[in-house]
Amino acid sequence: KQVSTDGTIKYLYQLADGNCIETVLMRYEHGNSICVSCQVGCRMGCRFCASTIGGRVRNLTPSEMLGQIIAAERDTGERVSNVVMMGIGEPLDNYENVNKFLRLVNCEDGLNIGYRHISLSTCGLADKIRALACEELPITLSISLHAATDESRSAIMPVNNKYNIDELLS
Repeated sequence: KQVSTDGTIKYLYQLADGNCIETVLMRYEHGNSICVSCQVGCRMGCRFCASTIGGRVRNLTPSEMLGQIIAAERDTGERVSNVVMMGIGEPLDNYENVNKFLRLVNCEDGLNIGYRHISLSTCGLADKIRALACEELPITLSISLHAATDESRSAIMPVNNKYNIDELLS
């Protein structure tokens, strides 16, 4: 656990299989936000991201994602009111487990965090974006472009070779 001067807390969690992930709790006037990891490593290959160095080791289960929130709440004694899926891994590359996680986070018998308080960030898996749209979950979707042209984006984000900017916009 590493605490910043502004109250932000970075957690390093060791999972049951020995792999490690990070989670970040950020405190704001409007409530606590948590940045959740969804994979051990990442296979997207974005040149600027340390999560991809060793590739994807494995997907996290819905309970491992929920556990990050529950552990932070227990540690601080404070409720988490906002979730951002911007930690280690590409959420849409772990589609089924992330979908289950989102429903459990929102469930009244789960963590009861409103969908409008959940943001999911993707590097741009257009087929999974379309599938997510069909789920009709009123979450916020963010797309990490990191470049304004296909040439520049392809140089730093291999996903652009399959799903270019025009494909993302459609």
